[in-house]
Amino acid sequence: MELKKMNLKDYEKYIVGTIKEYASEKVKAGTWPADEATKLAEEEYSRLLPDGLDTKENYFYTFNVEQNTIGYLWLAKNKVNPEDAFIYDFAVEPEFQNKGFGTQAMGEIFIAAKALGFKKIGLHVFGKNERAIHVYNKLGFIPTDITMSRDL
Repeated sequence: MELKKMNLKDYEKYIVGTIKEYASEKVKAGTWPADEATKLAEEEYSRLLPDGLDTKENYFYTFNVEQNTIGYLWLAKNKVNPEDAFIYDFAVEPEFQNKGFGTQAMGEIFIAAKALGFKKIGLHVFGKNERAIHVYNKLGFIPTDITMSRDL
């Protein structure tokens, strides 16, 4: 597996797909209404990435196996604790899931984050994504904050 810095062509493809997926996950989580989700996701990404691929202290990568892009990573410097990295997005293409590539990719992420000088790495995972939670727990991640809600 090779971790490569994302080029502009890959970023343009990535950002369209990730905004769509993020909007969908926010709807599934009950956080956003379906009719506003895409607009809200676009606004959030514009705020977080005002300069797109060139936004300072944000790092974008593709994961490649035998010339195939199998996944994407968006890593950034933690705004509160600059010694920490935060994974804003980590995705493995569906046809490559459940084959160990996600775990292997995480190993590459850890190496890249250390090379950038980070001491710790964090991430967010949607509560209903039990498969991802299981993988992250196996990799040594521990819950630090849990946000919960209920209907009234």
